[in-house]
Amino acid sequence: MKSKNFMRLLFYLGLNAAVSACVAWGVLTLWWRSHVPPAPPTPVVAVVPLTPTPTPPVFVYTVHSGDTLNAIAQRFKVPETEIERLNGLKEGQKLAVGQALLIPGRPTPQKIPSGALEISGVLGAGILEDEHVLIVYHGSEDIDLQGWRIDDGEGHEFVFPALRLSRNGAVQVWTKGGLPNTVVDLYWGLKKAIWQSGKTVELRSPDGRVVATYKVP
Repeated sequence: MKSKNFMRLLFYLGLNAAVSACVAWGVLTLWWRSHVPPAPPTPVVAVVPLTPTPTPPVFVYTVHSGDTLNAIAQRFKVPETEIERLNGLKEGQKLAVGQALLIPGRPTPQKIPSGALEISGVLGAGILEDEHVLIVYHGSEDIDLQGWRIDDGEGHEFVFPALRLSRNGAVQVWTKGGLPNTVVDLYWGLKKAIWQSGKTVELRSPDGRVVATYKVP
């Protein structure tokens, strides 16, 4: 009898401890919820795309014989000091023929009178050693052919280096290569002749306009 009573006492004591623990846990949970501040909301960060600062345009001009910094500045309507700053030149520094200068802005297209530039002919067509295009200029003012192109319409394109033609000046563009360019002879550097009877030669300005054409007879 005493053993049964003792077991019953232990049961009630365990039950009481379990109930007390549950009540204490509930009280602590309610207290925690009422006293601990809620977590701050996650801040919303607005992503503002950065607009890149535009780079002022510049172009390259090759110095010719007789050019001065003042003349170049007047020609392109920019201050001398700006050209000096852009190219790291000292005040009064002399220019060298063939020197490349950075000029701020965009080059003004030269106005070429209709017919002033002509393709006079294709000589030695079909023979690599002899084949060349002859271009003649009849304008009243010097013209800079740098950036001009000869196009055969089949993927062959010759781009003129720095070259200035005066009135009644002429230049020969040879198909072959292996020789240095001069003021009257330019070399394409191709390995085979490209001009043949019936083919059309196109002379294009730097902006892509066809200025002169010639059909090989």
